[in-house]
Amino acid sequence: MTEQTIMSRLEKSMTMAFLSGQTARGFWINGCQQAQTITKMDMSAPMLMFPIIGQKRIIADRQTYSTQPGEVLLLPKGMRCDVENIPELGQSRFLGASLVFDRQTIELFGKAYSNGLKDWDLTPKWKAAGSNEMYSLIADWITHDQNYPADLTHTRHRLVEILLILARLGLAGNLLLSHNETLSERITHHFKTNLSRDWSVKDLTKTLAMSERTLRRRLQAEKTGFRDLLEDTRLNQGVERVISSDMPIGQIAFECGYQSQSRFAERFRRRFSMSPTELRATQKRPIGDLVSLDQHRARN
Repeated sequence: MTEQTIMSRLEKSMTMAFLSGQTARGFWINGCQQAQTITKMDMSAPMLMFPIIGQKRIIADRQTYSTQPGEVLLLPKGMRCDVENIPELGQSRFLGASLVFDRQTIELFGKAYSNGLKDWDLTPKWKAAGSNEMYSLIADWITHDQNYPADLTHTRHRLVEILLILARLGLAGNLLLSHNETLSERITHHFKTNLSRDWSVKDLTKTLAMSERTLRRRLQAEKTGFRDLLEDTRLNQGVERVISSDMPIGQIAFECGYQSQSRFAERFRRRFSMSPTELRATQKRPIGDLVSLDQHRARN
């Protein structure tokens, strides 16, 4: 099968998944009609990103990584970056995907293939040419899920298979060698269990079996604090829901712990350089056109 045929099949399968709203947890399909620039996005897990139509650009640590169709970005856990999705000139359309390798997926890969680590090049690489084998596997995965939706365990095994392809190509360094879980990340996981909860430091000290003084000191060493971390978590989840669902902005604000939509919009704009409504506006297109922004549905 030629590269052009594989990419065409992948575009078709991604489009169908997007329109049906059926994509697996850990696999985001996203698109837009107008250029999007979202600032200060946090990578809470290692991610593989690639465009199929248009360009994707990542700016992190004063470095810019631009990708065209046929290229991939490999992003480590823990980085903060600006993300730009740029529609193809003349088509006014961007289509791309992001694969999220959560901690359980990385652990599953380690148990299955730890013996191979010594034979693979794990030098961190941020950008590379994509693999026809990987693209073909992803297209098959999406097509299969349209008829036989996968649960989270099945999804993780597929992500492990993709990791294996990348490792053999010497492209998995940024994904496999991400740093160990920090206290901030542990706390973030707790916040995500109930974003609308009125969290207090005491809630965490009980869960983590840690004194308030120790918790604050360790967070300070990680250059954050309880309130900053809570707002970061709420906003990161908020932007994901704005770009990955058609949920009303007011409902997103409430579920992310904000008592008013205006307060959410104010914080959102300050962080991401556009309001939730402005971000949604980049997605709008006439009925019948292909693919708005990601209808990703998290399914267990």
